[in-house]
Amino acid sequence: MPDYPWLFACASVAGAAHIAQQLPCQDYYAMLSIDEQSGVAVVCDGAGSCDHAKDGAQQTAHFALTRFADYGRQRQNQPLPTAAEWQTQAANLLHEIATDLRQYAANAQLDFASLSCTVIVLLYMPIGLLCAHIGDGRAAYRTKHGEWLPLISPFHGEEINSTVFITSDIWHDRAQYIGASVVDEPVTAFCLLTDGCERASFEVNLLDPETSKYYDPNRPYAPFFEPNIAALRQLYEQGKTADEIDQLWASFLAKGNEKLRREPDDKTMILATRIQ
Repeated sequence: MPDYPWLFACASVAGAAHIAQQLPCQDYYAMLSIDEQSGVAVVCDGAGSCDHAKDGAQQTAHFALTRFADYGRQRQNQPLPTAAEWQTQAANLLHEIATDLRQYAANAQLDFASLSCTVIVLLYMPIGLLCAHIGDGRAAYRTKHGEWLPLISPFHGEEINSTVFITSDIWHDRAQYIGASVVDEPVTAFCLLTDGCERASFEVNLLDPETSKYYDPNRPYAPFFEPNIAALRQLYEQGKTADEIDQLWASFLAKGNEKLRREPDDKTMILATRIQ
């Protein structure tokens, strides 16, 4: 059995509302290895109100792989950038991806806004993580001490369930609309997910008994992640292929527990762990 430093489970599945309406899943994920210990992971959530959101999510993910992998190759054998350096670099990379998508829209004679989607990109390396995002969704990592911590803070607009997209006019105020984070230490696991998975895997929208108001702690739920990490390693030890693991993961995201089964939105999650 090959000795992979990282083990992955990846899937996108349609939510209950899209299944009922016989609509396709508008989420998309993509992965690209740079070397045995480094690579890029992307999840995108197509805007349900846009005609070509599925296409937008797919194209954005592939453009992100190319841009971030090129950057990762340039950074090999170098220390991670500072938080301030990465904020600038991440915004530049995401703007390049938006430019790629705009050119794709022009070539395909599509309205640029019809390709709207959110995007979360993670560059993982032996020495740490570089994450960037536009819009909502969640991401987290597991420290060497076993603690799960959030990687991003999802962007929510003033209206309920509103956010921004790669196609939005956000480049005039990058600090407000573009998220970037650096984890300057080796990690043991990480995850990226669209908002269709957040209720099952994060603590969100909790009621504060003192104020009687709901708040979002944005806290990864370890009792969700730890058993799934253990199951992922067990599947690897049983000799399951990457395709077999992804198929089982897709089944789990579709109906693995009550929250996932009842979720109306599309669901995408990339879960990764080091093989110990």
